[in-house]
Amino acid sequence: MTILQRYVIRSLIWPSLLGLGVVTALLSMDFLLDYLDLFIGKGIPFLTVARMYILGLGWMLALSVPCAVLVGVLMTYGRMAQDNEALALQAGGVSLTQIIMPSLILSVIIAAALALFNNYILPDTNHAFANLIVQVNKTRPTAQIQEGVFIDDFPGYTLFISRLDDRSGRMQQVMIFDSSMGSTQPRTILAKQGFLHYKPEQGILVLELEDGEVHEAQAEGGGTTYRRLHFERQTMNITDNSQRGQANPVRRSRGQREMSIPMMVEKIEELHAEAGQYEAERDTALATLGLTDFRQLPGPAPKPLPRLLRWIPWLRPATVQSVLPDSMVGPKQRRWVEEARRKELQVLATGKRIAQFKVEIQKKFSIPAACIIFVLLGAPLGIQSRRGGMAAGFISVGFFLFYYLALVGGEQLADRAILPPWVSMWLPNIILGLLGIYLTWKTCAFGTGK
Repeated sequence: MTILQRYVIRSLIWPSLLGLGVVTALLSMDFLLDYLDLFIGKGIPFLTVARMYILGLGWMLALSVPCAVLVGVLMTYGRMAQDNEALALQAGGVSLTQIIMPSLILSVIIAAALALFNNYILPDTNHAFANLIVQVNKTRPTAQIQEGVFIDDFPGYTLFISRLDDRSGRMQQVMIFDSSMGSTQPRTILAKQGFLHYKPEQGILVLELEDGEVHEAQAEGGGTTYRRLHFERQTMNITDNSQRGQANPVRRSRGQREMSIPMMVEKIEELHAEAGQYEAERDTALATLGLTDFRQLPGPAPKPLPRLLRWIPWLRPATVQSVLPDSMVGPKQRRWVEEARRKELQVLATGKRIAQFKVEIQKKFSIPAACIIFVLLGAPLGIQSRRGGMAAGFISVGFFLFYYLALVGGEQLADRAILPPWVSMWLPNIILGLLGIYLTWKTCAFGTGK
């Protein structure tokens, strides 16, 4: 490694670390408020809250590292241009390509390390975070029971608690809809106050209600009898069928962001087999009706695409005339029509799930690749702007905001099967990459312009 390469890399370290800290702090601001509420308001131990925050840092680092690279490159090359170091190096026969190359090589190394992190470490940290949430629910279930909202986590019951002290379990203004007995008209239980506590060994949520009423309607003798009962104290035991009641609750299944690439590839193959089975059952129902295409079924016309998306060829469905008018559908045919529609919906739903897994696979590589893209953008912009301070910060925020919004928007389009996953995840990189290549070429070809 030459002296120049060591100098550029050393100059990149501290600005990049500064950018990493600032961006991570901004991303975690909302989460920090939630974690502080768990510690201060909910009574969760500090070490548990700290562990939750550390595990939650994984996905934040996956986003903040590329932005940190952009901040470091802008500040480093902006300072070099402002101090005339780049001009002096050019006068000494060193080209701008040689000046930019060390940061580009470093960005490739960072991108490879981040891709390995996204595939092997991040899924496990996300899974550990989800399991920790389950354990928190077990030790203190009231931490997830919020006041002022309807809670339907318990089968047969809907709870509404106006005020709840998470530390003592004290409740005020409680309303419960009890349909556990299978009645078409559930009981309504109102109480002015009470206590809530949990028996994890038995998986039972205990509500000790005070000064309340029970309202219920029962069908008797061809009519309906309405009853209103007042009570001074009543205890309700609500069975919790979730994992909170287990001794060591662990989520065995993993979500998309808790899987490595081999896990997701295996899941995609399972979903393809499932979709193939649905398609076969749909085609059987269509063959029974004498049809060959799902769009030949009677029914409302599909909703038109938004005008901005009509230019995409594969989004424009071919027009197929219905050969089975609704007036010709009898009771026997109606069953097969509904069966075909149901299987088609299952095919579409499975296809969307496949797209979601493919998006996560592409994301594991497209986000790390942004490190390289941001060097191609940041180095020429830093040299041309000749500033490494506030200007670098504003430019970094602008590019990162565009990249993040494009990434989120692309993910939504891919999850809805509007765009292919690879297009939606790599389009921001392609746009910014082309711009970065042009700026780098222009800067290296024409110099600093000073």
